[in-house]
Amino acid sequence: MQTHTALLPSNRSRRRAAFRAAAASIVLAMALCACSARPRTQVIIPPSGKLLLNGVSIVDTRDGTVQADQSILMERGKIVRIAPQGTIAADAAVQSVDARGKFVVPGYNDMHAHALGPDDPSSTLALMLANGITGFRQMSGSPDLLRQRREQTLPLTREAPDLLIMPGSILSPANAGTVESALATIREQKADGADFIKVAVVSTPVFFASLDEAKRAGLPFVGHLQQGVDAAVASKGGMHSIEHLGPGDTLLLSCSRDEAALRQQVAKLPPVKGLPFRSSIVEKVFAYFFRNTVINPSTLVDDAAAARFRSILGSYDEEKCRKLAAGIVADGSWQVPTLIRVRTMQFADTNEYGNDPNLRYIAADTLKDWRRVTAKYVSKVPAATRETLHQLYALQTKVAKLFSDAGVHMLAGSDLGGGWVLPGFSLHQEFDELGKAGIAPLRILQMTTLNGAEFLGRGASMGTVEAGKNADLVVLDADPTQSVQNLHKIVAVVRAGFYYSRQDLDAMLEKVVKSGGAEM
Repeated sequence: MQTHTALLPSNRSRRRAAFRAAAASIVLAMALCACSARPRTQVIIPPSGKLLLNGVSIVDTRDGTVQADQSILMERGKIVRIAPQGTIAADAAVQSVDARGKFVVPGYNDMHAHALGPDDPSSTLALMLANGITGFRQMSGSPDLLRQRREQTLPLTREAPDLLIMPGSILSPANAGTVESALATIREQKADGADFIKVAVVSTPVFFASLDEAKRAGLPFVGHLQQGVDAAVASKGGMHSIEHLGPGDTLLLSCSRDEAALRQQVAKLPPVKGLPFRSSIVEKVFAYFFRNTVINPSTLVDDAAAARFRSILGSYDEEKCRKLAAGIVADGSWQVPTLIRVRTMQFADTNEYGNDPNLRYIAADTLKDWRRVTAKYVSKVPAATRETLHQLYALQTKVAKLFSDAGVHMLAGSDLGGGWVLPGFSLHQEFDELGKAGIAPLRILQMTTLNGAEFLGRGASMGTVEAGKNADLVVLDADPTQSVQNLHKIVAVVRAGFYYSRQDLDAMLEKVVKSGGAEM
C-alpha cells in the first residue's frame, strides 16, 4: 500500500530532472537533503471565540440515540455547555447559528492518511476539512517532520484537520534491512518523538524483531503483515493495528482451508532483501524510485500470486475466518480496512476512478502519474489476473463485514496518498464501501469518530459530543444512523471552535481548484 513519501523533494519537475541527470550521485544526495530540509514558517492559530449552535439533534455515537432540540456552546476550541434549545443566553460576543433540524456528530477522523510530505499540503488539508475531516492519523513520517512538530512549524493552519499522531520513517529495506539496523531505526524514532512504528516491507525476522523492540520502547507497532507472517501470530504478539486487511493475501491465508499448503508456497518465495547498512541518502533514493509502485502495487501481481489468490478464493472457510476474528478480538488488535484504497488499485482498469468529477481538485502532474501507472496496470497485468483481483476484493469486503460482526475493533481510513485516492472525498467513498459490505451506518459512524478516540486513548477529549470535549463537529442535514448516505450531507463543520458554513466549505474547494489542485 502506501509507503514512505515524506522524504521526496518538493518540486516535482526539478526532482525528475535531477534524477535523470545523476540518480546515484553524491551531488544528487546533497540536493535531496537540501530540498527535504527547507525551512517552514511557524503557523500560530489564535483560539476561537464563543460559538453557539441552536436547535440541533445530537447523535450519541455510543448507541445511536438522538437528543433533539439542543444548543451547544463552545469557547476556545472546547464544548463548554450543552442544554435544551433556548436555555443558553447569547450576548454580542457569541456567534449564534440557527441549526434547527440539523444533526451534530463529532468530526470525522481519517485514521490512515499520508497528508503531510515535502510538498505544500495546504490544498490536501483544505479538501479534508471541507469533507468534514477534523483529525487524521499520519501514516508516514521522517526526522524532518518530527522535528517540525517539536518546533511547532508544521504547516497546519485554521483550514486543516488536527494531526493526531505520526510515526517516523516507515520501516523498509532501506532503513530496516537487517535486524540490527531495524532496532537502531526504532530507537532513533523513539528519541525523535515518534508516536508509533509503521512497517511496510521487511523480512520476516526483521518484522518480529521490530515488533518486540517497539513493545520494549512503548510504541504501538502497526502497518502491513509480511509474506510468511501469520495474522493470528502477529495479533497475539502485540501488533496494534493491521492495515488494508493484510494487505493482499497475507491475512486471507488464515481463512483458507488450504492454508498449510499455501504457506508452504509462500515460504519458497524469495526473501525480502535489505541493505546491510542504514543510509538516509539511500532511503531518499529508494522512496523516489518506489513511488510508481506505491501509486498502484497491483502492477506487481505476477502469475504465481494470481494463482495463490485463486486458490484462496476457492478455499475460503468462513469458520476459520471467524476463529481468526475471535483471536483478534481477544488480543485487542485493530483493523483498518481502507477498502477504498484496495478497490482503486484492483479496479483501476475499469476507469471508474479516472472519470471521477472530483479529479478537478487534483494537480495535473499528479493525474498524469496516476494515468500512466494505470495504463501500465492494464497493459502489464493480464485480464484474467485483473478479474481475479476483482473477485478478491469481493472476498475482502466479506471479511470486513465478518470482522465487524465479530466485534473486531475497526477504524475508517482512506490511505490518502495512493493513486485515485482523493483527499477528503476518499473517506466518504470508504463509508460507501463499508456500507456496501453490509456494515451498519452506526458502526461506520463509530469507525470514524468514537473508535478513533478509543484507539488513541483520548476518550476524554474526542469521540462524542459532550461538554469538555474538543469543539470538532460535523453538522449534517439528516440522521447518519439511518443511512450511510447521510454521512455525506454536510451543511457545516466546526474545527477547534471555528465555524465553517456550507458556503465557506464550498469556497475552500474552489480555492483548491484555483491554486492548481492538490499534489499527491
